[in-house]
This record gives sequence, structure tokens and C-alpha cells, in this order.
Amino acid sequence: MAYPEARRAYYIVAAMIIALILGGLIGYVGGKQVQDLKILGDVFLRVLRTIIPPLIFFTIGYATASFADLRRLGRLLVFVLIVFIVTSVLAASWGVLAGLFFKPGEGIGLKPPAGYTPPKPATWQDIVLSFFSLDFAELLSVAGSLKLIVFTLIFGLAVALLGDAGAPIRSFLEAGSKAFIKIVSLIMYYAPIAVFGYSAWLIGFYGPEIVKGYVKLVAASYTFTLFHFIVIYGLLVWLGGLNPLKYYKEQLEPFLVAFTTRSSAATLPVNMRAAERMGIPRDVYNMTLPIGATINMDGTALYQALSAVFIAQLFDIALGIDKLLLLVLAVLIGSIATAAIPGGGLIMLAFVLATIGLPLEGIAIILAIDPILDAIRTATNVSGDNASSVLVTRILYRGLRFSS
Repeated sequence: MAYPEARRAYYIVAAMIIALILGGLIGYVGGKQVQDLKILGDVFLRVLRTIIPPLIFFTIGYATASFADLRRLGRLLVFVLIVFIVTSVLAASWGVLAGLFFKPGEGIGLKPPAGYTPPKPATWQDIVLSFFSLDFAELLSVAGSLKLIVFTLIFGLAVALLGDAGAPIRSFLEAGSKAFIKIVSLIMYYAPIAVFGYSAWLIGFYGPEIVKGYVKLVAASYTFTLFHFIVIYGLLVWLGGLNPLKYYKEQLEPFLVAFTTRSSAATLPVNMRAAERMGIPRDVYNMTLPIGATINMDGTALYQALSAVFIAQLFDIALGIDKLLLLVLAVLIGSIATAAIPGGGLIMLAFVLATIGLPLEGIAIILAIDPILDAIRTATNVSGDNASSVLVTRILYRGLRFSS
């Protein structure tokens, strides 16, 4: 617990929890008279909207430009990416099911923001075209995030294929990625103030009904996330030839560190020690864990899918099967693009909501309860890296036997 990132995360989490309680008390006492405090959260939301397009471009652009050569990375990267994608799709599916089963947003009756137009049912042609921009200007808005990701992947691939000639561009993308991740870290210092404002507004304007929705949301999140951790990861390590009980025992330390720090990056050294105790070869976890801390976000995938369904229910917006399928795909991309820092999942939630046509104002509602949701999803994120590493080890080293 000596990492500076961990200490900062503790302070921010504590401040957000205190802000949530104080804001709720003021909202309960003041009622609708305190609704002007909402502006404190609106500032946070506007800053988020502003940084999402450049954050996507620099982080995904740099990752693609650096790792596009699969022949160089070899069979290990191919296998680990397949495992990461499969488990993330499963997690996103659990998130949808959790929302449909618990129905945390039903019965609250929020009104969509002024000017909001519900999305029309999409045809398969609409879904295909939704990945490609009509012009470059569309890429610069939050609504064009999915198209921006496709463009950025193509751009990053082109830079990678340039070889040494693309080195200056890769350096530029790397610097931009670090800069915007730092901006996200700085924004999170303001998050407690935003939580205070939104908590006071939500309780004052909508009353105790919103609290019931929060309770159901947390229950749905923890139930299905722990199911994914225990059942899916237990199955992965069993298929990999490791006793699931040994996995749970060795994974407990990084699970708790991630739960409290809410940072996959800060937990990486602890996760590596656990991997070594499990018997995962060093050459495997030296590659899978750093990559996994960046792109393998099962907990985040479940959280984003559940949050989207919750927000749709709050505003009484029906999501057809086409939107739910698009939601799972958007969540897969959004979880991969999420920065491994506290609050990273909240940033990419805006991309997910925009992709399926839900009001971004829903982020304001999620923000108040996000620290509680963030803890369990981050712990699951890091645990999935080691579970996947066990299975990949079995595939690459067929003669290897883990000790029990």
C-alpha cells in the first residue's frame, strides 16, 4: 500500500463518499431549493465531453501503432487477445442481464433532457455504417466516438507499417496519451465536488426513489461481477490446469489492493507476484499482465453495460435487441479503451451511451455512486488478467503442469 497512486486513490474515494453523504443530507433537507448545486456536476460533465475524442485518438492510436505487428508479438498475443475478448463479451452480457433482471432504474420516472430524441430502430445497414464517418468533422464529437475509434485504428496501423519512419508519430501519440491520461487524473480531484452537487440535486429533486435505484444498481453490479469472478475465472484456470482454490488464494491480495486503490496500473506489481506464486512463467505474465492492465477490463465491461441499461430504464427509453447487441459491441470497445486509472471506466461510459443514443446526462446520475461500483469492477479487471494468463500458459506450454 506504499504506492503514491494508492494513497491518492484513497483520498479521492474517501472525499467522494463524504461528498455523497453530505450532498444527500443537504438535498434531503433542502429539497428542490438546492437544485442549483447541480451546476457543480455539470462542469465535470462538460469537461468529460471535451476530452473524450482526443483521449480516444491518442490512447488507441499509440496502442495500435505500438502493437499492430502480430507476427512480432507471436502466438502469445494472439491467444491472449482471443481470451480477453471472449471474457469481456461474457462480462458485457452479464451486465445486460443484470439490468434486465434487477431493473434498478424502473419506476423512478426521470424525464429525458430537453431536445433529446430517442434513437430509431436500426437496420443492419445502419449498424454497419455507424462505424464509419461521413466526414472528418464528425469524428471530433462524443457522438462520433465509435467512428473515431475505427479511424484511429486505421491510422495507428498505418503508423506501425511505416516502421522507423513512423517513430516521430508514435512518440507524438505516446506523449499525447500520457498527457490526456494525466488530465483524467487531474479531473478526478474535482470529482468529489461534482459528486456533492449531483447528490444534493438528485436527492432534493427526485427524493428517496433514486436511493432505491442506487441500492438495486449496487446489488446487481456486485452479484453479477462476483459471479463472473468466481465462476468464469474459476472455469478458466481449471481449463488451464490450475486448481481454482489455489488461484483464489493467491489472487486475494491483488483483488483487495485493486478493490481499495481502484487502479489496475497501481495493482500491477502485486498481480505479478501473485502470477509467479501460481506458477505462471515469467515470459508469459511479463507480457499478458501489462497488456491486460490496459485492455482486459471485464469488470468495466459489465459495469458499462449495466449502467447503460440502468440509465435507459431511468428515462424510460426502450432498448430493442439491435440496441442491446450494439451495446455489447460498444462496451467491448469501450472497456478496451478505458485507461487503467481510478475513474477511467466513467470516462468511457460516455462513449458507450453516445453509441446507442442514450442521454449523456445519465453520467451525472452514475457519478454519485461510481466509487462503490468502481471498487468491485477494478478488482475483477486485475483478477481476469491472471486467470487468462493461466489458460494461455496451458495453450503455449502443453507439457507444463501447475502445482496444487
